[in-house]
Amino acid sequence: MKTNRRGALLLLGSTLLASCAAPQTVSQDTTDPFEGGIGGTGIVGTVFGNRNLSINGLKVDLSANTSVTSPIGPSTQMDLAPGQMLTVFARKAPDGIVSREISIDFALVGDFKVNGANASVNSVPLIGWQGALGQGRTGQRVAVSGTWTPNGVRPSRIDPAPQSMDVIAGTFDGAGVGGVAIETRSSRPTAGSYTVAFGRSQNDGFTVEQFKSGRFTTANGLKYLSVDGYLETERKAPGFRIAGLGHSFASDVQLGQIGQRRAIYFGAYTGRFDARIGVVVPDDFRTRDRVLRDGLDLAGSSSVLRL
Repeated sequence: MKTNRRGALLLLGSTLLASCAAPQTVSQDTTDPFEGGIGGTGIVGTVFGNRNLSINGLKVDLSANTSVTSPIGPSTQMDLAPGQMLTVFARKAPDGIVSREISIDFALVGDFKVNGANASVNSVPLIGWQGALGQGRTGQRVAVSGTWTPNGVRPSRIDPAPQSMDVIAGTFDGAGVGGVAIETRSSRPTAGSYTVAFGRSQNDGFTVEQFKSGRFTTANGLKYLSVDGYLETERKAPGFRIAGLGHSFASDVQLGQIGQRRAIYFGAYTGRFDARIGVVVPDDFRTRDRVLRDGLDLAGSSSVLRL
């Protein structure tokens, strides 16, 4: 375990900026939430802002060479929008974090169904869906950006989706994703892997036509991770993983203190996530934006837990 765990950082946030808006100046301390070093950095979290990205409280710069992909069609930097869940591979250097590859992640693509106060896509419950950004409407095909919980997806953005295959993306547990059974006529994903399955949702199951497994599959030299999410139990030590992530924690990370709360984790990646800082954050997107925008004191805040 690392011993250099003192200091403070004001996690950077932003208002929901239009792409033409001037960047907001936010003061920061130079202390590093990853506890030193430079190199390849993976970030999985909700984006605030457009051209001036704040993800997990980190300011992430775009360059002319930053590529953007999406599972539902060609994408560019202009398609980035507040509330989206992104997987970012970046280069962490003394002068900041510069993104190299960005994937716009959709946990679900399918028909938006509502029954009273309850909503679902591809038989997966949408928790707190009324507070999500976007233009998606009930009865439409939608693309859901959000975070997996043990009981469904908490969406941060819901947008209209093209008339193409349905999608369900999360941790494949050996039988399915998010409690939805996966049927495939070919090979199956590796149990415990992050899987993006393309196919058809039907009768509380999902028939797969093709799938992709893994995050950061082209990211050479990945050394650090920052991930936003909820914990779910697993058999391997330390007994928890982040729902929908597909990366297991190092066996000695102390996660019981997090419980069912949402948190942002920082730490090294060595084949497993050696998280050493957990920052508890609000569930609601807009409230979380305000908290991150105001900054968090990693040294003194009761929301910051050493793992």
